[in-house]
Amino acid sequence: MTTLSISRSRFSFSPGFLAWLAFLAICLGIGLISAFQVLTNGLIVTNMSNTVPWGLWITIDLSSIALGAGAFTLSAVIYIFRIKPLERIARLAVLVGLIGYSSALLTLVMDIGRPDRFWHPWVFWNVHSVLWEITWCITLYLGVLLVEFAPVISDLPIFDRWPIIPRIGHGVHKAAPVLAVAGLLISLLHQSSLGATYGIIKARPIWFKPSMPIMFIISAVAVGPALTMAAALIIEWVTGRKEVPHKVLRTIARFSGLGLLAYAYIKFWDLAAVTYYGSTPGSNNALYILNQYTPYGFGFWIGEILIGIVIPVILFLVPRFNRKPMNLILGSVFAAAGIVINRWIVTVSGLIVPMDYSPGVEFQLDPGVYTPSLVEWGIVIGVIGYALLVFTLAVRFLPIFTNGGSKSSS
Repeated sequence: MTTLSISRSRFSFSPGFLAWLAFLAICLGIGLISAFQVLTNGLIVTNMSNTVPWGLWITIDLSSIALGAGAFTLSAVIYIFRIKPLERIARLAVLVGLIGYSSALLTLVMDIGRPDRFWHPWVFWNVHSVLWEITWCITLYLGVLLVEFAPVISDLPIFDRWPIIPRIGHGVHKAAPVLAVAGLLISLLHQSSLGATYGIIKARPIWFKPSMPIMFIISAVAVGPALTMAAALIIEWVTGRKEVPHKVLRTIARFSGLGLLAYAYIKFWDLAAVTYYGSTPGSNNALYILNQYTPYGFGFWIGEILIGIVIPVILFLVPRFNRKPMNLILGSVFAAAGIVINRWIVTVSGLIVPMDYSPGVEFQLDPGVYTPSLVEWGIVIGVIGYALLVFTLAVRFLPIFTNGGSKSSS
């Protein structure tokens, strides 16, 4: 197939593809209408409060960052440890990471209340704040992802008439090992700091634990590559082209499965040593409140453990199951769901438990109550629509895979 015929095929849209774009346009429309409501009326249109100031948006923010972790994990494995077979999936990993981090920033723009002040952390430094360090790391890493993705843009046929642009793009690619190291260091900083945001708050006994940063890192490292693997299989299913050998994808699945086992070990160690044997009266009371006012037990044992860890580990590590692409996709979906449930439990459930100490308050606070409003759901629908639209257009029009794929036999 010639370059001209390939370019024409990219612009020949089937009815199914047009229907998919129409669905995504509706999602974006809902998101834009909801964003207009937030920007004109303020956070009063949400169901967040002084008691529960973080809700659905922060859950999506933390989940997007964790699910985008395949970019720095796979880049480190490819360029630092020189695992050549994985190079085929490098661009896709960067794309998924770019979508995840930009989606997180979109939710933050809505959540900060004063989006016109988004630039303040870069000018007014608060070196004592974990959130300040996270802001810097996320924006810096987003810049690293944009630089890593530059060769993909420069390879577009439209730039063939300006040869200097592809040369610049591939010149940037030569710095991939340096960018991989920088991305790894920056990502480990903010992934751990996201957990430390909760783990250092002594007045919140349900969060106050040294294991929180470690659990945030390991869960992101385990699940991020699995999502990239699922994206490769979905592309193969839709296009009918096997762009990445299944042997490579099964290697990623085994890596994610082992990562989830490590995450499960840390989680159960935390559950036994910190929550039960090392518990304080404050943490005991917090667990009682969570089980009384929220489906905490169901969300933890069914959502996090069974759906988010046990099922994906079986699908990723047992040869009988990981030979089937659909099982790998299902395992990735379940693992991603487990991450979202975990971030919800940490973020929202932890706020429902009142602080055991608050300056100037002499009485015991009542447990918080929170249910996302329609506007909050609208923003989430818009962000998901944005993520799927960017992924769809990138796969359709950008050279995500460097070499031509073969027709899928599965």
